[in-house]
Amino acid sequence: MKYLAGTLLYLVLSVSVFAQQAVLEHTYSEPFIADPGQAQVFDELNQLFKTDLEQAAKLAYEQANKLLASEKHAGNPALAGQMLSNAAIADAALGRYQQAARTFEQALTLIEAEYKVFSPNLMNALLASGITSIQLEKMQDAENKFRWAQHIQHRQGGVFNIDQTEVIDWLTRLHLLQNQLAAADLVQRFGLRIAESNFALGSDSLSDAILKAAAYFSERGNQLPFGRAENYLLSRDNIFRQSVLLYKSAIASVESTHGHNDPRLIEPLRSFAKTRIRQGTSTRAAIPLLERVLGIITKQSTVDPLDHIRAWLELGDIYIISGDKQARTAYAAAWVLLKNLPDEAEARNSLFTEPKLLYPNKLAPLLLERRPVATGPDEDEFYADISYLVSEAGKVEKIEVHDKNVPHSQVKILKNLLMGSRFRPRLVAGEPEEFIKHHRQTFLLLPQSQEPAPADDTPQEAEPTVPSEAAAPDDIATQQVD
Repeated sequence: MKYLAGTLLYLVLSVSVFAQQAVLEHTYSEPFIADPGQAQVFDELNQLFKTDLEQAAKLAYEQANKLLASEKHAGNPALAGQMLSNAAIADAALGRYQQAARTFEQALTLIEAEYKVFSPNLMNALLASGITSIQLEKMQDAENKFRWAQHIQHRQGGVFNIDQTEVIDWLTRLHLLQNQLAAADLVQRFGLRIAESNFALGSDSLSDAILKAAAYFSERGNQLPFGRAENYLLSRDNIFRQSVLLYKSAIASVESTHGHNDPRLIEPLRSFAKTRIRQGTSTRAAIPLLERVLGIITKQSTVDPLDHIRAWLELGDIYIISGDKQARTAYAAAWVLLKNLPDEAEARNSLFTEPKLLYPNKLAPLLLERRPVATGPDEDEFYADISYLVSEAGKVEKIEVHDKNVPHSQVKILKNLLMGSRFRPRLVAGEPEEFIKHHRQTFLLLPQSQEPAPADDTPQEAEPTVPSEAAAPDDIATQQVD
């Protein structure tokens, strides 16, 4: 299944690295006119784009200037526009966005003058220009370029032209970057409708499109806080409900076409399980999905040991998070399978020497509303040095504070977080074992909060209450064997 490729990129707040790579996909690789001499130049340029972007930019600018000055090509300014677009792409890929944006405008003007405003020949320049505008935070210009490209595709192949998939993805990113969540969701739904209009029911292509949409709404829901309900269409529950329905539909489609034990079901089932965990109220619903993954893997005539190990680890992790005693059996099975790996010792060390945090997916810095009274005005490190025991069941016990410069109230918050956390336990000879971890928890002072907090010397409470299962994990941090 290829549906996951690029899905998570929609929600990345900074797309700089991705954009620099994506813009390279829109070079003009062949000249608009049948000219052997120009074809040779384009071939040379194509090679330079793979090896030396600086030289690619230099060659493209030189060729564009030659074409504009040449009597032979004076009647075909679009060819110079192609070269200028390629030069701009090289600039953008090198991070020279301002220069690239100016060059793209020249290129579009030249190509449009020759082929008119709705020519498909404009597509590469429009998409690359739109991506560059995002880098410059010129969001309206980026949207204008993407909508222009989309309109061209509509004129070429109708409203549901399958070729507009890339434009759909960039419009989604654009809306998300501007926190226009409803608009991003609408674009994604339209993308799914495009797939439904182009692919037969039960086809792999349609299943991939449905799974892609399911993964998108899963990520969207994961970004929303619990209890958000001021707008039903944007509510967390509603977003996850859409993801769940899409996963069920796609999995049913794959089953009807390929059977219930086909390996093409593995990644969709894993992603659906991840969604159930993120949902917050459906952690245990992930268990049968991951049990099914294991069943499918073991039914294959040739079993990849890495896949087999990963399946047992995922099961063990979800059992831990759900409080299921079967975790011990799952981890023991993974332990035994590690002997099939050439780097067995390294894998055991990576996976089981120390407890691995599963929920939450990391112990992020906690926020301070005011500067602790125990700290000076120039002190910028706020911390609590602690130790705690991770039990055989992956739970935290016996939290001890060794040093701190934050109030007891903040330590209490930290203790509550730790008591609700879950770990993959340390394994020795395939059996879980208690382990004492040492941790420095950092705290961040909110920028506007510089006045000191009042002294907080009240005695610490005994063991905090463990949060309910509704406080669900953000993710299963299953560590794969590489």
